[in-house]
Amino acid sequence: MKKSIFTLLSCAALTAPAMFAEDAVATEANAAEPVAEAVAEPVAEPKAQSDFAEFLKKMPVKLSGYLQTGWNYTSNKNASTSSFQAKRLRLIVDGKVSESIDFRLQIEAFNGIAGSKNGNGQKNIQVMDAFATWKICPEFKVRAGQFYTPLGYENYDISPATLETVDFSNIVYNIACRNPYSYNFVDYGRDLGVMLMGDIDKYFHYDLAVTNGSIPCADDNNNTKDIYASVTIKPFKNFNVKATYNWGEYNPQALNGGNAPALGLSKYMPMNRFVAGLWYNDPTGLDLRAEYGFMKSKKDGATYVDEQGAYVLLGYHAGKFLPLVRWDMYKDKQAETVAGKNYNRILAGVTYQLFKNVKIQLNYGHYMYNSSVKNAGGLEKSEQVQLMGLFKF
Repeated sequence: MKKSIFTLLSCAALTAPAMFAEDAVATEANAAEPVAEAVAEPVAEPKAQSDFAEFLKKMPVKLSGYLQTGWNYTSNKNASTSSFQAKRLRLIVDGKVSESIDFRLQIEAFNGIAGSKNGNGQKNIQVMDAFATWKICPEFKVRAGQFYTPLGYENYDISPATLETVDFSNIVYNIACRNPYSYNFVDYGRDLGVMLMGDIDKYFHYDLAVTNGSIPCADDNNNTKDIYASVTIKPFKNFNVKATYNWGEYNPQALNGGNAPALGLSKYMPMNRFVAGLWYNDPTGLDLRAEYGFMKSKKDGATYVDEQGAYVLLGYHAGKFLPLVRWDMYKDKQAETVAGKNYNRILAGVTYQLFKNVKIQLNYGHYMYNSSVKNAGGLEKSEQVQLMGLFKF
């Protein structure tokens, strides 16, 4: 550990002048190394795929991506929906700016963010990631641009391509990927800014970020910035513990997709977010992950945001199959009658790795709502079935 700390200090001292002389700060292709997803022994694949893989290898940049598509059914006593969906279509370009600087661009072609669809209700193209990472040394790296923030496992260490379920937990959708002041809709947990990160030995990872705290792909709308501080401790193989704190001040906006809770009150509404969890993932055995998070805001004695969520996921990698169950909950004390923010849910599912780059996921979710939701609209429960295929290249 002493050797690593000495290395960290040496790298920072030697590279400080160069950091300020560099025209553009760049970023690495991925953040903290995600825990490996269980993949069964690959099956021999068609020659056409091999030819395509060889073509990709010869390109000056690495081109990859995935499509997630399938069928979704939801039902409660008031309504039901049944529809084929294209949930995600991602195109990812990774390249090297120099020997120590990497670049990533990620485009979402089926962006379903509220307020960002066209006049016909169709989903639009959206820039997800556009960042560069300067890998000065393993203990010290610098990232600049628009990147995913380190708030929780599912927003930072996991992607839709490696997630065990079709959808993320609502810790991601309502806390990591949403700011009820600057924007009251899901934004995929991205922001513009600068982040320092590194690994000290194999037991410790850190992320320190300063970002706009405003809607992605747009300039900041006040003068303060978001601060993120995240640490991951890895005491032994396949297991780690993570905690992240975020503080910021926000200018409420009346954007399409949701209303801010304190519109016109102040350009500097304070809010803090916190997510902590643990994760054990044996690629050939047990997968156990749990997280708890909250988001709160008070000003002049009044509470404007008070939300919390948690989940526990349990699965087991059995060859090509990953059967799993997940319990998750969410509570919003400022909107106790809103079903989508006040519930307990039990999800049961299975993922089948058909080929190396193809997986099929079947999820069933049962939602149970609190008494405030029941009294407001009589809604006690709802059901959801999802059958999706995810195809990577």
